[in-house]
Amino acid sequence: MKNTLKNIALVLAISGFSLLGRSQMVPSSYENIDYLVTFGKGADAKRGDDDNVQIHFFVVPKKETRPVYIRVYDPDTGGKHDTKNGGFDTQCTFSLYAGRGVHSTKAARQINPVTGYDKGRLISQKSFGNDTKYDGQWYTFGPINPSEGEYSDQFEGYLFKMICKGGSGNDGNAYKYCLSYSKTQNQFVDQGNIFTYEMSFRLKSTNKSVAHVYPFIEENIEAITQNNFDADEDLQMRVTSVARKLAPARVSGDGNWSKSKYIIKPKEVNTSIDVQMVKQSTAGNDMVIYIMNQYKEAMPLFSVPIGEKPKYKHDIKVKSNFR
Repeated sequence: MKNTLKNIALVLAISGFSLLGRSQMVPSSYENIDYLVTFGKGADAKRGDDDNVQIHFFVVPKKETRPVYIRVYDPDTGGKHDTKNGGFDTQCTFSLYAGRGVHSTKAARQINPVTGYDKGRLISQKSFGNDTKYDGQWYTFGPINPSEGEYSDQFEGYLFKMICKGGSGNDGNAYKYCLSYSKTQNQFVDQGNIFTYEMSFRLKSTNKSVAHVYPFIEENIEAITQNNFDADEDLQMRVTSVARKLAPARVSGDGNWSKSKYIIKPKEVNTSIDVQMVKQSTAGNDMVIYIMNQYKEAMPLFSVPIGEKPKYKHDIKVKSNFR
């Protein structure tokens, strides 16, 4: 994926689209996802989390010299947003890493927490249990010096890694992230970004609501495979792009994995694809998703579609009566 950002930059230049300040809240309004979710290690995987670890990367552009902050909404496990399993007894730890190996280490880009996934220099860490002080409130990491991150030519900026790890207990911690200039407010960082390679999240409990994930198709991508875990049977999944309309995707079902493969069409190159999850009831549903390319590499999932939100563009053939 060495040319990812070069391709993205080209698409942005051609389309006139900007990610400025739009991709720095996770989940974003484009995704229409309720919360990120990480369960305690004592939880049954059927609750919707396969490994109790979630990794997000924060990109600060190389030109940025001002300190930045990473804010976490509702970091505690207890209260109205979190998933209760018996009594609230779960602790989650948020660990922020900087420096060499944060993203360049292969293990950091895997879908499972293999040895080396936490490579980097630990610069801040905080554990949360059932604490009303943080229920529905923001906790802020920082100030953070941008140059402390691992510099990446690929992403044209400095990268920081946040790992949320479920510890003791079996409840689900629902939370959100924001990359900000301010310790106390959400002031988006110019041209900053947030992405992940595998996402554990909660769908909105609204019938017919549609959640989205947007992989970007680089020039060297020939096929992708969407993989989902514990997507309950009340869910319909489909894929839309500029070249395909509502192509069906397999739904895993309770506690299972499922996948669907798609051969990339020429018109889809240098565009985003929209993987959609449509609720068919008001029941709660926590699940996991990731996208692989033909090289069996996990693809970065940005919270805002690169270029523009993909819309199917059917070919119109015009017949003329003129001779």
